[in-house]
Amino acid sequence: MAKTIEDKKRQVVTEFRRTEILDAATKIFSEKGVDDSRMDDVAAQAGLAKATVYVYFRSKDEIFEAVVKRALTEIMALTEERVSSAADFAGKVHAFIAVRLEYWREKQELYRVISSLKRDVKDRKRSLRWQRMAVDYLLSLFGEAVKQEEIPEQDVEAAAWALMDMIRGIHERRILQPRSSTEEEARYLANFALKAMGAASARLPAAGVRAGK
Repeated sequence: MAKTIEDKKRQVVTEFRRTEILDAATKIFSEKGVDDSRMDDVAAQAGLAKATVYVYFRSKDEIFEAVVKRALTEIMALTEERVSSAADFAGKVHAFIAVRLEYWREKQELYRVISSLKRDVKDRKRSLRWQRMAVDYLLSLFGEAVKQEEIPEQDVEAAAWALMDMIRGIHERRILQPRSSTEEEARYLANFALKAMGAASARLPAAGVRAGK
């Protein structure tokens, strides 16, 4: 059944309110951490009554899940855009890595909050679930590269998880030692991964030089 004008208005208001709440929560979580943040803090930051926040989210944990989901959705949209414009497998691997390093460098406080979660079973499972989207994307990318004989037959799932672990290692080191540039880190890790996977083109061209030249 087609939506009425009133239905569309309610949807616009709902999306606007949810965005307001998620923006406010991102700021509060980044400043205080998830454990020390309260629904009252989020409501005050958003300029809303706490009861209004509960209309859209049942709990602080549900808000946090939505904040992370929004970030992951943004990352995947950027990934699709950058990877699809890359000319070859080496460029696609570099684009995948660069998007993640650039995004979390800009949102380092949010990454710090995510990485500081308690390491109990619930949070470990949640962390793996959040990473699964990226791993599945890499499985598709690596699987296609095997078909095209750009990399040899191998355990592409193990390769995908290994690459994600290395990217996470860079993020976590940055929190304590923000040294190298994002581009240097992305190129080094891409070249390392390409060589490890036995890629036909095992290195990216020098910065500013197009592949094939």
